[in-house]
Amino acid sequence: MGLARQKRVAEAIRAAVADYLLLNLANATPGFITVSKAKMSPDLQIANVYFSIYGSEEDVAHTFKTLEHHSGSIRFHVGREVILKYVPELRFFLDDTLNYADKINRMMKDL
Repeated sequence: MGLARQKRVAEAIRAAVADYLLLNLANATPGFITVSKAKMSPDLQIANVYFSIYGSEEDVAHTFKTLEHHSGSIRFHVGREVILKYVPELRFFLDDTLNYADKINRMMKDL
């Protein structure tokens, strides 16, 4: 499959997951969640979904646990929203890019 198709499907899955979180989990998680990106395997069977979660370490852990608990419902929602032959397995990862950038900015200010 082409890389362009992988990117289109990944973006559609990212949007569907974000939609589910907005509609169903907005009040269930203490941390502020942003779906930062999704990456598809070449066969479109696995979707790696990356989240940025703002809050304390406890909020991040609780929010991530809530995402894992609702993964079946999220996958079902993705299957309804994104038309594919197979609904991909969703794997959730914490995206710490913004935390890393914030750390670098603080280090630069200290210089």
